[in-house]
Parts: sequence; C-alpha cells; structure tokens
Amino acid sequence: MTYENFFPRGIAKGEAFCNRVAERKRLALNIKGGQHTLLMSPRRYGKTSLVRYVIDEMGISYGEADLFVAIDAKRIEQRIMSGVKMIFNHSSNSLEQTLQIIRNYFKGTNSKWTIGTQGINLALIPSQDSDPATNVMDALLALEDFLKQKKIRAVLFLDEIQEIGEIAEGKAIEGAIRHVAQESKYLSMVFSGSSRHLLSKMFYDKARPLYKLCDRITLDHISESDYENHLNKLAQIRWEKPLSELSLKRLLALTERHPFYINNLCLRLWQSELINPPTPDEIERFWHDYLVEERLETARELSNLSTGQRKILMAMAAGHSKGFTGKKFQVIVDMTGPSVLEALRVLEQKDYIERQGDEYKIIDPLIKTSLNLYFGTQAD
Repeated sequence: MTYENFFPRGIAKGEAFCNRVAERKRLALNIKGGQHTLLMSPRRYGKTSLVRYVIDEMGISYGEADLFVAIDAKRIEQRIMSGVKMIFNHSSNSLEQTLQIIRNYFKGTNSKWTIGTQGINLALIPSQDSDPATNVMDALLALEDFLKQKKIRAVLFLDEIQEIGEIAEGKAIEGAIRHVAQESKYLSMVFSGSSRHLLSKMFYDKARPLYKLCDRITLDHISESDYENHLNKLAQIRWEKPLSELSLKRLLALTERHPFYINNLCLRLWQSELINPPTPDEIERFWHDYLVEERLETARELSNLSTGQRKILMAMAAGHSKGFTGKKFQVIVDMTGPSVLEALRVLEQKDYIERQGDEYKIIDPLIKTSLNLYFGTQAD
C-alpha cells in the first residue's frame, strides 16, 4: 500500500488534508461574498492545498495561474490567460455558447481579439500591437461578463503574485487587476506567494494599485491536538494502534508542526517496515536520515546567503532568540551592530526567520536542525 495519498509531497487532498477549519470557512465566505483574498504564510505551509480544498468543497468553477519565474509582462499575461481559459472551459457544457458570449462582449469594445477554438478548447488571442496590461484587463472583464451572463461564480487563483511587482510593466498589470477586481461581482480572486515581504509591499503600500484590495488570511501552525487526531487516525490504518504520546510529541517537536516536514517525515515512517508505531528514538533516527539526504540541498540554499547571515542563523539554531544588538552577541558572531541589523532584515525579508514580539526564530526546522548537526553550534 502506498501512503502518498496520506502524506503528499505536493497538494494535500481528501484524507491528507488536516484541519484549517477556520481558514476554510473564511475563504469560502469570501468567495461567496465576492471578497478577494490574500493568503499569507511561510513557504510550504499549504496555501495551494487550502485553495483547492475549498474549491472542491464548494464545487465552484476555478482557474489557476502560477506566476513563478514569469520573467516579463508577456509571460505573466500568458499565464493569467491560461487561468482565465480554464474557467471558460470548465464553466459551460457548450463551447459554442461560450464563444458567442465572448464575441458579443468584444463587439461592444474597441479591443481586437481572435476568438475561436484550439482542438476542443477555447482560443483567445489578443492583437499583436496590444500591451499585456490591457490584454489582462480585457480578458478578466470578458470573464466577468461571461459569469454574469451564466449567473455563476468562479475563482481565479494567482499564485506567486509578487512576481508581477518585479517587472518593469508590473504596476500597469497590477492596475489592470485592481480595475477588474473593484467591479467584479461574480469573479473572486485569491492571491498568494512565497515572499511575505514582497506581498506586504504589494498589498499594503498606498502607492501600489492593489493597496488594501483583499481580506488577508494568515496560515499559522496547525495545533497539536488537530495533528494528534489526524496522525492517530492514519496510524490506526497503518499499525492498528495510535502513536504513543511521547512519539507524537517528538514528531511534532522535530518538525515544529511545519506541514511540509510533517508530511515528509510521516511518509518515511508509514512506508517503513516498522511492525509497531514508531518510538521516539525511531522517529529521531528517521528525521536524522532525512537531514542527511537533504544535506546538499540545504548547503546549496545556505550558500546563497552572506557569511553574516549564516552566522546569525547558526546562532539562532544554537538557541539565541533575542539581544542581537547587544555587545555580547556581536562578539559571539564577530559582527558590528549595523551588520547584525542588516543581516536580520534580509533574513526576515527572505522568510528564513520571523519575529515574534522581541524574539526571532528560524522558520524552517530542517535548516535549524541541520545547522546544529553539521556545525555543532552551542548557545552561550
């Protein structure tokens, strides 16, 4: 038996999806009420899984555009268009009816589009002399009109939305999205990305077009009690008995309840040849094996950081959580006060660390444990 369905490396569906009850309810209410949503969390916290789970629960038409490495305006336009066409293709049983509604819409505009079919799918092609921002706006407006004609709601999920802000024409495309979002009654937009710093600038800077457009939903750790119920249900399927309290605590402590690492570690445990539920020591051993396997990837990621940034992470992994501007800490890391502050700023922007009150912590438990394992750091 494969346990990938219980602990997927990618999108969590069905039995693999754990809790997020409050977030699911809020996102569903936003979609029903036409409120656009911004999902915020560290990387690999399950933002896409949440969106798709809610969409499946609601049975609503859905399109997705992943803007990751969309390096110019034309590629961003193409990916948004792909999401728009997903909704067109899934929202009607009659392609001819869809084509007719879209053609009627564009007859009342000055935009010149080629509208037809590619095989069994819809083809929407803007004129060659048009700019990407205008094309995005035209396509979204045509979609809103289509949904209005059909009297149905739909969701467009724009992932890695911060990439728009990194290109020269980004502000114009942001403006196009806002123009449609402010007017839409049937199309709900959900935005997310992997850089909380850039997302905050995009949606909370008064000078940016998407300023305060959305309701923000922040994904935090799933509670211990929810994971206990979830994992013990799956342990009953695998071993016909639950995990011990000590085993469960060790598993959650090592992974720090980070969804991505919970799934990776549990998949290894459930697919192992263990006859009984794993003991705390066995869980520790499997986690250590995982760290070793990921050593080169972890080293590659850390190599992208400056020496000062790596020193700060090593100190945090060793147990330092505050007092970074004090003389004692500066001596430990052999850095000046301004250099420490700059390193903290960059690490926070890149989502390696997060601040909780006056303390900092490393977000990724794999990086944290690896730093201790390979560098043998000790807290003073």
